[in-house]
Amino acid sequence: MNLGTPLASVPFGGAQPPHGLLDRWAVWLGIGLVTILPLMLVDFPPLVDLYGHLGRYAVQTELDTRPALQPFYSYEWRLIGNLGADILIEVLHPFLGLEPSVRVVVILTQLLGAAGLLLISREVHGRVSPFSVMAIPLLYGYPFNYGFLNYALSMALAMLAFVMWLRLHRAERNGAARLWLGVAGAAIWVAHTYGWAFLGLLAGSAMLAEAAPTLLKRPVGAVVRIVGMCWPLLLPVIPMVIWRADATGVAVSEWSMDFKPQWLLSTLRTEWSTLDIASLVIIAGAVLAALVCGRAFRFDPRVGIAALLCFAVFLVLPFRVFGSAFADMRLLPYAFALALVTIAPARLGPAMLRVVTVLAVVFFAGRMAITSAAYLEQDRKVQAALAALDKVPDGARIAFLMVKPCGARWASPVLDHVGGAAIARRNAFVNDQWQQPGVNPMTVHYPAAEPFVRDPSHLVQGEDCNYPGRWKLSQALGRLPLDAFTHVWIVGNYAEPVVVSDRLTRVPFAGKGLLYTVAPAAGE
Repeated sequence: MNLGTPLASVPFGGAQPPHGLLDRWAVWLGIGLVTILPLMLVDFPPLVDLYGHLGRYAVQTELDTRPALQPFYSYEWRLIGNLGADILIEVLHPFLGLEPSVRVVVILTQLLGAAGLLLISREVHGRVSPFSVMAIPLLYGYPFNYGFLNYALSMALAMLAFVMWLRLHRAERNGAARLWLGVAGAAIWVAHTYGWAFLGLLAGSAMLAEAAPTLLKRPVGAVVRIVGMCWPLLLPVIPMVIWRADATGVAVSEWSMDFKPQWLLSTLRTEWSTLDIASLVIIAGAVLAALVCGRAFRFDPRVGIAALLCFAVFLVLPFRVFGSAFADMRLLPYAFALALVTIAPARLGPAMLRVVTVLAVVFFAGRMAITSAAYLEQDRKVQAALAALDKVPDGARIAFLMVKPCGARWASPVLDHVGGAAIARRNAFVNDQWQQPGVNPMTVHYPAAEPFVRDPSHLVQGEDCNYPGRWKLSQALGRLPLDAFTHVWIVGNYAEPVVVSDRLTRVPFAGKGLLYTVAPAAGE
């Protein structure tokens, strides 16, 4: 392995070095277009949580003009580490409207992520490595497909901020590098806390790689140098302490090694397990092949250490941190992506370099095609469920029930939060919004509907399931405070006939699912 000094950066628009095809603007444009292809083929991204977020964004941006929502929801801006997409949508909304703004932010997130991977490769290797192109599909990993939009945006911003910090540090402009790290770190913390931590991991790894030759001989001096360059990242600690003091769900919980292999296999999880796992095997095989080939490839230690630390943190983190689920699995796509970005061809002839480049581009294009097909299939499921809204009047109060399957299924559970679309499109109250103080600035107010007010009251299971802590569909229907609702909307894995109260009248519609109107109680 060659851990030598990075090659000089390749200027855009100037004379290209040998085999510098991937450094040309036209190629970057093509890569960008292919990167966002899955999002361009659907009207609204079929990400698991995104329709739920859409409901919150409607309250955030348009509550003053939606009187039907005002009795049930309020939104109060506050400084928390989870506002990235919220802020961008607030800026774009006056120009684009609600749903186009959300779609633009999702597309922008993926473009920024792709640019971050390519620019890191270009900064540390002197040119864009084919392996960095191969890393781009990991941006469509399970965390993004689950709809963790603020998280994905913050990770993309962290990679871009890391590139600028590397350039300043390489130019020995250490004062400017510290200032940049402080300002960028604080801004990324507002987008999402994980992005801020990721930027710290990247910068710390770079400094650790730089200090490695003297670490054993002068460990104190090496640590002082690392801390001296990275300390400005501590600026958000004060608002973070204040934020978490006001928040619930501060516990760190549910660590289990049993879930780690499942999350590992789910790194690229979309719709089809065979294709998703095979894609991950190809990525792991590419990293292993580069390691085995030794001198044919160079490995940048700065990015390599960051990749290893991401894997280590994944193993250490529990499932839930500060009330946020899937805390550990979120890092895996970025760990694999950094493992690819750390690799660059070093001693390959022109012919072999072309072969490696073609194989990387073919994988990138193929994986984007698989993701596009998965999104089209998932959007079909979502649109079939959303057809119920054609029969829902403005200002309805909906008890939304998503019937989960008994066992885990590979396909993303894209129907989990489609109820949020009723908030945005029908000014309806829906019981699927997250409600943990400090997690988001929206508050739900509807005590009459208890306990069907907030997430996860909408998640139920079929009659033949026995998942602990979750009601069966019949139990949920029996406990519904019907006087608080005008409609009951059921989607997912229910089995007909569904036994319901005499006060519920089924409303037929063209899609898939069950919709009922609620009749007033006798005597009302």
